[in-house]
Amino acid sequence: MKEVELVKILAELGHKTRLAVYKFIMKHGSVGVTVGEIGLQLSIAPSTLNFHLNRLVDAGIINQKKNGREVHCFANISNLNKAINLLTSECCSETNQKGYPPLNEQGVIYEKNAHSSISR
Repeated sequence: MKEVELVKILAELGHKTRLAVYKFIMKHGSVGVTVGEIGLQLSIAPSTLNFHLNRLVDAGIINQKKNGREVHCFANISNLNKAINLLTSECCSETNQKGYPPLNEQGVIYEKNAHSSISR
């Protein structure tokens, strides 16, 4: 992932409504959730929700799939993990601490007990 893509993801998730929408979509995992259900549960007007969803799609952190008249939204966990990996890639590089290992596409840490070596 390029730094410019990370900046876009962070900017979009830095908005309160978009963060709430993204978190709601993530809760539905690979099943996804319809746009209508998102609007209903989060009390967001359709035009406003459409605007925010387009921003999240453009940032590459959600995907949409049309099924008949419904549009389902899914979190793009792979891109979120790439962003997290870029953020943590230089963690502790100026110290003798181990740092954070990268996540795979499913968000699983490659190394067991990796975070226990970092003092906080």
